[in-house]
Amino acid sequence: MHKGCFYCFYCFCLSLLGIHASYVQAAAEQPLQTIRFVGSENYPPLQWQHPEQGAQGFIVDLEQALVANTGILAEQHLMQWEDALAAVQQGDADAVALIPSPARASTFDFSEPFYYVAHAIFSGASTGAETASYGSFAQLEGKRVAVAAGAYAEQQLRDTNYSFTLVRAEDELHCLQLVVKQRADACVEVTTTSKHLIANHQLPVQQTSPPFWPLAYSFGVKKGNQQMLTFINQQLGVLQIDGRYREIYQRWQPQLEWQPRTFTDNLKAVAWLLGALLLLAGAGWAWSYSLKSQVRFKTLRIQKELNARRKLNLKLQYHAEHDIVTGLYNRLAFSKKVQQRLQQTSTNAFAVVVIKIANLESITTVFSYPVANDLLIEFSERLRKQGFIFAAHFGVGLFAAVAEAELTNERLVELAMQPLQFKSLDFEPVLAFGITRYPSNFTQSLAAQMLVKPPTADELLRQALTAVSIARKAGHTWLEYQPEIEPNADDLRLLKEFHEHGMRDFYLVYQPKLDLSSEQITGVEVLLRWNHPTLGLIAPTKFIPLFEESGLIKQVTRWVIRQTVASMQRHQLCQRGLHVSVNVSTRDLTEAGFVSFVKQAVQGIDAHCLQFEITETGLIDDSERALEVLTQLSELGIKCAVDDFGTGNSSISYLSKFPVAELKLDRSYVFDINNNDRNLKIVKSSIDLAHALGLKVTAEGVEDFAAITLLKQLGCEKAQGYVIARPLAEHDFIALVNSPFQWSASS
Repeated sequence: MHKGCFYCFYCFCLSLLGIHASYVQAAAEQPLQTIRFVGSENYPPLQWQHPEQGAQGFIVDLEQALVANTGILAEQHLMQWEDALAAVQQGDADAVALIPSPARASTFDFSEPFYYVAHAIFSGASTGAETASYGSFAQLEGKRVAVAAGAYAEQQLRDTNYSFTLVRAEDELHCLQLVVKQRADACVEVTTTSKHLIANHQLPVQQTSPPFWPLAYSFGVKKGNQQMLTFINQQLGVLQIDGRYREIYQRWQPQLEWQPRTFTDNLKAVAWLLGALLLLAGAGWAWSYSLKSQVRFKTLRIQKELNARRKLNLKLQYHAEHDIVTGLYNRLAFSKKVQQRLQQTSTNAFAVVVIKIANLESITTVFSYPVANDLLIEFSERLRKQGFIFAAHFGVGLFAAVAEAELTNERLVELAMQPLQFKSLDFEPVLAFGITRYPSNFTQSLAAQMLVKPPTADELLRQALTAVSIARKAGHTWLEYQPEIEPNADDLRLLKEFHEHGMRDFYLVYQPKLDLSSEQITGVEVLLRWNHPTLGLIAPTKFIPLFEESGLIKQVTRWVIRQTVASMQRHQLCQRGLHVSVNVSTRDLTEAGFVSFVKQAVQGIDAHCLQFEITETGLIDDSERALEVLTQLSELGIKCAVDDFGTGNSSISYLSKFPVAELKLDRSYVFDINNNDRNLKIVKSSIDLAHALGLKVTAEGVEDFAAITLLKQLGCEKAQGYVIARPLAEHDFIALVNSPFQWSASS
């Protein structure tokens, strides 16, 4: 790290002394006993696994210092990087040192930064007939670029406009080795660690581009783990104040700022040696001169240190209350200012407004991180100039401001809803507003009845954050807080217990599919069930939308796919000619890394016997992304079925556009086709449409033999429903498959 960067970082981290007492109190209510740190096993000098001495490195020493003198134990486990990220996301570990990014912000909360790194391109030396060096992304067009799986660089490279093939490496060392083995043309990685790996393993690879992406390093904790985040931030501040951070950094500084020796370095060493000899020759004369100037030198040094300390104290005071990017108040200072207004003796009505730039991640992806930072700075200037009393930036495009009470909600929105213009670019930020007022009608009423205490600054801020969250989900521009918008208590309880226990109480059931032509079981749909220890069976229609809304569906879907593939391997379902269907949320299709996960998960089976079922309406939400993902899945051999067909609003063009193999007719049209002429016509026309497009048809919700006979006459290929079999436990389904199946609609 450059010394200037270290100095700025040192000043900023000392700002953590201003951590609000309420956070410290919250952390103390449930004392931590052990903190499980994870990280990369091959990332020197930041962290690496020594075969005899265990975990080593700058970050390892820093983690030990965080818990020193606190009575808390630190467990440090180094592994492959992708596994380390997954361990924190799944709750198997508490913290990991990483580079914050908008993509990671969906599953991680980040501490204050403690170090800075840059990336570079590493390729072969420019000499030699079979190697080439690359100094920019433009030169890598059409080339193979290696990147460590799960690394920050992987997502950044996927989001670039350059066309090259990404080669996923196991870790940073493997990334460089792929270049040596000519399985990749270049590797993009952190400069500090890559240079150490090249020197340690004597790799014929070198840095061939200038450094880029100067980024902070922070500790990441699982999204919502406020206690852990508060503890880490507080301890980072303590390390800065008591000098232990400086001691750790100085101990590792030769490694962190190390560069491989060059011929020029050797010449400099010789020059220094000759200079030392000359100095020895003139030592007698210099000694006398040194004695005379020593007092003057020390006096000037003391004066400089006093001036530097005064400047440092001013910077500390500023950074303790302000966001480093925008210069606005930070969250702690904002809460303190609001609390001061609440404690004023005179009546002081005001409004608290939380503003979220909803499309900040898209702007970052399209225009780069520096442009997104410029956008944040420009927007903060608007808040300063548009009549707000004071404002704050909480990070990741989340702003808060206090305004006069007489301003209407519409006026507050109008002050901020204007295009941003800078650097010859026009931006239309997508904004969402959450507004709460003090005093409000309901707080005055309840306070008059002495049912509640006056709200605190943190409570007002929570109300505004709740309002902006509901506004974004509902697609509204703004929403004023009312008690009625508070989350459902039962839903919060289910989410809390899922965070605590994960998939412990979940299991799979299997509903057979009947081939109407052969009258044999040729497929099965895997369904998820939740047997809650106190509430009993919870309907999927209850918990699936809840998981989708909260962003947990990714974890659930991946668990279902892993369990399904394991069951297929155990019972050799592919070898038996059975096709297995799994329900996949459309949120999974738009989630980065889903295709890579599926590709790895199905390695032990024939992917052609696996099928994903996706709801019709969900395909429309992001059709371009859905087309890209479904095409990649189709190339793997995995078929796609449109589930609940007929209940959405998609057009026929979508059925021809997507690589769909099957339509599943919704049960609401199938169950009474013998008695409902309208539904019969809908089913018949849907089957004809599917066949015209070359698609197979499965009817859901079949409940009687007459419907089976009629569907067969209409040309429907498969059916599933209670008349065939209810969803079965795994062993019951396997018993059904193993026994000779005799079934006929005429029986």
